[in-house]
Amino acid sequence: MENLKYLSSKQALFDLAVFRQWYQESLNLKRNRTGAENAWFVFGVSYSGALSAWFRLKFPHLTCGSLASSAVVLAVYNYTDYDKQVGESAGPECKAVLQEITELVDRSLETNKKELKKQFGAAELDIDGDFFYFLADAAVVAFQYGHPDALCTPLVDAKKAGMDLVAAYAKYVKEYFVGTFGVSVETYNQKHLKNTAVNEGSSDRLWSFQVCTEVAYFQVAPSNDTIRSSKIDTKYHLDLCKNVFGEGIYPEVDVTNIYYGGTNIAGSKIIFTNGSQDPWRHASKQTSSPGMPSYIITCHNCGHGIDMRECPQSVSSIEDNAQSCSIPDAVNKVRHKMTEHIDLWLSECKGSGWHSMYTCLA
Repeated sequence: MENLKYLSSKQALFDLAVFRQWYQESLNLKRNRTGAENAWFVFGVSYSGALSAWFRLKFPHLTCGSLASSAVVLAVYNYTDYDKQVGESAGPECKAVLQEITELVDRSLETNKKELKKQFGAAELDIDGDFFYFLADAAVVAFQYGHPDALCTPLVDAKKAGMDLVAAYAKYVKEYFVGTFGVSVETYNQKHLKNTAVNEGSSDRLWSFQVCTEVAYFQVAPSNDTIRSSKIDTKYHLDLCKNVFGEGIYPEVDVTNIYYGGTNIAGSKIIFTNGSQDPWRHASKQTSSPGMPSYIITCHNCGHGIDMRECPQSVSSIEDNAQSCSIPDAVNKVRHKMTEHIDLWLSECKGSGWHSMYTCLA
């Protein structure tokens, strides 16, 4: 906890600013230049998309512009719009099946807890809330990353065939969410989140800290027509924060939004992009304003950061075989617009005396 006091978006932005200055000086030294400035442009997706927008907002003299893809610039306490978007993206038929599965799991957990968790390969999740959150995330990730058919097709087929829906969902969770997508069950285990050892799983604890202190994004069940279990409520999230990080930890959402402006960010030369099916888009800037164009990329599988992924339908990698990748026309159209803005803003930097070699901070 002593070290985590340095883990904040503000600290990250200042770190980037200092790195940018250090690297610029290194380039000048290498090329025997004095006081030259390269034309910098910042890119980011999701949280780093927010950092990209905020970097341009707070340090406009250090970058020519920003691409903020699926940028979650609005901190939200109870983020019920997340699940509402999941329901819209799923469509009535798939949504109804997911809701039925949630009801079946809720009832089964009361009478057959140990075997149920084992069925999903999640026996290590002793806290029921962690288990429910794991199951909820397994479903929403299909819509967030633009792969609705991987979830909805087998579940709707199972419903029509009169098959065991819980078993069908367990198969999807183990084969797709954990297997193909590569999510680790321990990510949802609060015992794991309390582990302070530095290893490959450390980012789980670190992001949880920022959730519990700055941005919240508590994905809770809406008051009605919910897909996830109603047991995933505000209390679950606050209890997690207290259990993992101790007393006095609370997300200061209002402070974050006052400092950066939320969706009323008063920046310039920032491109905002969002996928139509992405539940995170409701925490981003979805309307254009002077100097800050915003684009909603609309298609069946337009998910999180789709404009920055070489192959949008690739499951677990941003790189894929370009020859076998069919990119929706909607994505290409917005990428063309992005390129126009970036070209213009870089040329304006060059006209202001910035050096013509462009450097990108990703």
